[in-house]
Amino acid sequence: MKNKIILAGSGYLGGYIISEMIEKSPSCQIIEVSRTKKTRIASVKSTKMNLDDDPLKLEPFAGGIIIYMAPPSTVSLEDCRIKNFLKNLNGVKIKSFVYISTSGVYGNCDGKEVDELHQVNPETDRAKRRVSAETQLANYCKQKDINLVILRVPGIYGKGRLPINRIRAGEPIIKKEESKVTNLIHVEDLARIVVASTMSENLNKCEIVNVSDGNPTSSTNYYEITGMLLGIKITNYITYLEAQSVYTEQRLSFLKESRVLNVNKMLNLFPDCIKYVSLEDGIRASL
Repeated sequence: MKNKIILAGSGYLGGYIISEMIEKSPSCQIIEVSRTKKTRIASVKSTKMNLDDDPLKLEPFAGGIIIYMAPPSTVSLEDCRIKNFLKNLNGVKIKSFVYISTSGVYGNCDGKEVDELHQVNPETDRAKRRVSAETQLANYCKQKDINLVILRVPGIYGKGRLPINRIRAGEPIIKKEESKVTNLIHVEDLARIVVASTMSENLNKCEIVNVSDGNPTSSTNYYEITGMLLGIKITNYITYLEAQSVYTEQRLSFLKESRVLNVNKMLNLFPDCIKYVSLEDGIRASL
């Protein structure tokens, strides 16, 4: 019987997962649900669905593998959106779950290396909601005896996701010596890992995996490489203190946290998925 893949809350990443899934498993059935119906190839069923609605018609998901990508709701520090989804899914038997989480659940680690055994310590409301979602999913899947993969993902870049407009506008970036270490992954590499996680038979019942290109960098380096490939020399640098009066609160929340993701587990479980180890190669491919 061919696999049924459900992309719940599909957006930017969803299109890349679809392409990768069709390449790896051409006969699979793909159901995509999102706030807007998308134009896909005929073999993909794209459906408009608001995951906050109640009831949700999730019966077509029966027997499928759910890849959940919807961001948490913001009405509280609990992810009420996934809570509603799981409530409506109750009684619909599925094969397994893949959840796209964030490495932000670890909080600020002052540039230290963290593996999957590191205690979560979310500092932003956004990350606290992700921990809520992870916990709800883990409890649900344990109760229902369903396999679960949680992918803790850092900043995603790719086509249409580069800071080109900011660079062309001459927006200031933080001085290199004050720019903290961070992690990135190219969207195509992430899609390969997501698809591999639905096919691997070498996974534990509940598997948590750090995901990145394995090449820690800084936001300043990211901007400088992008500028170089655009032929634009960046000259407008500011201190982190100055940035606090220039950047949005959301942008600052990403910049003040620093960690190095240990991705040995990812490389062991999902070998050959990372094509863009070099940030320069990844950015060049995205322009």
